[in-house]
Amino acid sequence: MKRMKVEFFSAECRLCQRTLDTLDHAFPDIEIDIHRASECTDGSCCALAAQYGVRAIPSLVVDGKVVLVGLPDEEDIKRLATILQS
Repeated sequence: MKRMKVEFFSAECRLCQRTLDTLDHAFPDIEIDIHRASECTDGSCCALAAQYGVRAIPSLVVDGKVVLVGLPDEEDIKRLATILQS
């Protein structure tokens, strides 16, 4: 299994935290780099989000592609499992 770059863009709201908790519970072995709005003082997170095409948060990006926006449901988790285990 190849190493994937998994990134999460967060505004640190309740929806973002619920989404991250859901992802952590469903995929405990996946390392997720978290980009928090409050920690991005130099604009680098905004530039990275723009590069990936992130248009809303929370968003999950895998290898440079947005694969989830918002709180995942069961179908999203199944789809993410396929992506993350490939």
